[in-house]
Amino acid sequence: MAYSSSSLVKSTGGVQVKIKSNADKFFDAIANSTKLFPTAVPSLYSSISTSNEDIGVRYITYGEDCSRIKESEEEINVKNPSIFSYSVLSGDILKYYASFCGEISVVSNEEGTWAKWTWEADLPKANKPLDIEVELEELAVKTLGKLDEYLVRA
Repeated sequence: MAYSSSSLVKSTGGVQVKIKSNADKFFDAIANSTKLFPTAVPSLYSSISTSNEDIGVRYITYGEDCSRIKESEEEINVKNPSIFSYSVLSGDILKYYASFCGEISVVSNEEGTWAKWTWEADLPKANKPLDIEVELEELAVKTLGKLDEYLVRA
């Protein structure tokens, strides 16, 4: 469905999770999420595969704990080697948003090491926040937390 830019509302969101694993190891796991997410968090990710034509495009099948989002096609954007950026090209999330982009990064400061997952989306004008935003926050928190637990145990 096409939307005119004047009928869209910008939406931003994100989560931050304190991690125990090594920052570089955690970011490498994010970059290699095609293999690690389905292993570390199978209830959220059934499979992630890359396109035969374009290695920067991934197809994600979400697990049983994702009630509204079952599939997505994402393009990985390599702008900055310390930030994992992606844009959703197709799939269930675009039933709720006109466009959706996200970034995952790992930052360290005096309070510890944090995994940050942020997103920006365009949505048709709405009078109230979408329930999908709560599900996205839960998905992000669970993914980052479970991945950290997996890496600490590995």
